[in-house]
Amino acid sequence: MLLAKPVPQFDECFISYLIRVSEKNGFKHIGHLLHYAGLNWKNNRAPIHQLLSGDYNAKPLLSALGLPEFRSKSSSACRSFLRGVDTPYTLVKFPKVCPECLQALGYCKYQWAFLPVVACSKHKRMLEDVSSTTGKRLGWYRQYLARFDGEDHSIWPKESYASTSSVQQSLLIEALLSGKQPRGSNPAVLLGLELREALSLIHFIAHYQMRLQGGSFSPVAWQNYELAYVYENVWQALQAWPDSFYSLLSQYVDRPMSSKGQTGLNKHFRDLYERLHRQQENRGVARIKAEFNRYIEEYWPGVLEPERITRIQLGSATRNIISKKEVAHMLGARLERIDKLVQQGRITPVLFKGKAHYLRDQVGKLANELSSNWTMAEACQALEITRYQLKQLLDAGLIPVLQKPDSLNRDWVVDKQGCLALISVLRSNARKSAPPPGAKSLAGIQRQGYSIVQLVLAMQNGELQYGVAAEFNGTSSFKQFLGFTINHLE
Repeated sequence: MLLAKPVPQFDECFISYLIRVSEKNGFKHIGHLLHYAGLNWKNNRAPIHQLLSGDYNAKPLLSALGLPEFRSKSSSACRSFLRGVDTPYTLVKFPKVCPECLQALGYCKYQWAFLPVVACSKHKRMLEDVSSTTGKRLGWYRQYLARFDGEDHSIWPKESYASTSSVQQSLLIEALLSGKQPRGSNPAVLLGLELREALSLIHFIAHYQMRLQGGSFSPVAWQNYELAYVYENVWQALQAWPDSFYSLLSQYVDRPMSSKGQTGLNKHFRDLYERLHRQQENRGVARIKAEFNRYIEEYWPGVLEPERITRIQLGSATRNIISKKEVAHMLGARLERIDKLVQQGRITPVLFKGKAHYLRDQVGKLANELSSNWTMAEACQALEITRYQLKQLLDAGLIPVLQKPDSLNRDWVVDKQGCLALISVLRSNARKSAPPPGAKSLAGIQRQGYSIVQLVLAMQNGELQYGVAAEFNGTSSFKQFLGFTINHLE
């Protein structure tokens, strides 16, 4: 029987409790303690990971030692989400501790055994896992809970504090582990997710960030400060979601998976989407899939052939990025005209593989603007005036214009609605009674030497009386106005 039987704490890591029992009873490490309890593994080894995750039934060992049943929060947390977790990385291989908490509490918290908890949320410092004097990792098989192997002093904290991102992420994971609602300013994309879903999303982004750098995401083998750096980059990306995810995807344009160029790029995105598809019933992965689909549809001109991947649910049958020829067809213009529109800032090119493409929505908006207004010829026909008269009205500002000729453009775009509004005002100012004797037509007034600009101004200011034809086909035509009499036209 044991000489000392310390009481387990409610938030204590199970291995921490075994180390405390081993330390107080004079065992060299927990392997000897469990061997004494009847485990009998070779070289006094212990099933560390299985004990942490709850996969190994420790009740017989505790009973043999005369210790109370240990209800590990780490084990219960693992059992609650590991069955559906979509990431293989959850628990640490080597322990990490907060020296200040360890000194105050006398035990290690179960939350520290989880990979994404990299900082102490209370003291705002990074968790320690490497000795600053020897460079050795902290081990599960140590003789003293608060010391590194071979050292005679307690673990002390580094002077520097953890980054805000590391503390926020650790707070989020701790809250999800305990089943509470996370507090603080967490990325919106993580709101409402369970632990396994948030962890899947975090590790998915970490994996592809590391792949861009030519490495792989292997968090179990890394030291805590290395892991914290990777998680910090992920946290910043999640805070800028979804733009950061789009930026991540766009970097694969220049980094295809093979030397085959476009073929290699297609292969990479097929593999990426296959991985997303296999992770079913996970809201974290579902949010990634939604943005992936949106990105492919909005920003990538034919990067994936629709018949090659049928699972991508595109919102429309057309791509939003189109070629220069397609732009020219939509606008009814020559290819040279597209370059002028770019210089004017009317459309914006999108570079893909060194070639310019254009946003369909932007081009469509411009095409709609051009089609819903008038050219010079259309305006002359609708208003039934000469090109010279229309130019006079345009120069005087009596008819609004959307586009004037310049060094990059030779065409006018006349505001159709502005023209119709002018005609409507002139109609409302017209005489309601019959025309007096001697009234003249618009052409008759103009033959007396008055310009179209003077006459329109006089019609607006009431200096000219006129009527409107009772029946006239062209409601936008100036020829509908008749029966002019001059009051005091100068």
